[in-house]
Amino acid sequence: MGALLLAEVRRLLRSPRFLIFTVGFPVVYLIVFTGIFATGPDAAAATAVLMINMAAFGAISASISTGGRVAVERSIGWNRQLRLTPLPAWGYVATKAAVAMLVALPALLLVFAVARVVEGVHLDALTWVRVFLAAWIGVLPFAAIGLLLGLVATPDSAQGMSTVTMLVFSLLGGVLIPAQVLPSGMLTVAHLLPSYWLTAIAQGQASGAALPIEGVAVVLGWLLVAGAAVAVRYRRDALRV
Repeated sequence: MGALLLAEVRRLLRSPRFLIFTVGFPVVYLIVFTGIFATGPDAAAATAVLMINMAAFGAISASISTGGRVAVERSIGWNRQLRLTPLPAWGYVATKAAVAMLVALPALLLVFAVARVVEGVHLDALTWVRVFLAAWIGVLPFAAIGLLLGLVATPDSAQGMSTVTMLVFSLLGGVLIPAQVLPSGMLTVAHLLPSYWLTAIAQGQASGAALPIEGVAVVLGWLLVAGAAVAVRYRRDALRV
């Protein structure tokens, strides 16, 4: 598992497209949006919110995008080869989930670093840690969703499915646009999405708020459902080999 995990991370980090879209874009969006929206007496609070949202956007994009690689691996028979090794099925799933979590780190860390150095976001050390952990742990459902997309999609459709999924979660979940501007019906939908609670919980940690039980339940629910679907789909793939 360790060797497979290291190889997976190295391969993804060598991809210029991965670095540009999942790391570069959130940083650019942060700088542009803070210049437009973070003005006036509430500039510091607005910058902190934008920092969390752009970090979440990059992390969600990175974790979901790993599904495209899974679809390609299935098409070329890599999964079939792995089943001939001592690697157990749970080890494959755990490794892919770990990869999705690890590739989300650069987006989170770089956006936070730019927000601190360039935009002047000031938080104490413990608050930085709480915000980071809330955002990173909140990526878990998207790691499972990305893996599920890779197990059901073809190489031709995986990229499109991943992009649409990422945009739906980001737009309806209030990551790219404030959830408060959504119509009431769409706001109700937003409260059912893990992307909404990823940013809400992280923002709450920045302000010292308690963990919302509803938000934790939604994130955990998505993780369990997507994880169960991944397990079922992986077993079906194994039966067809």
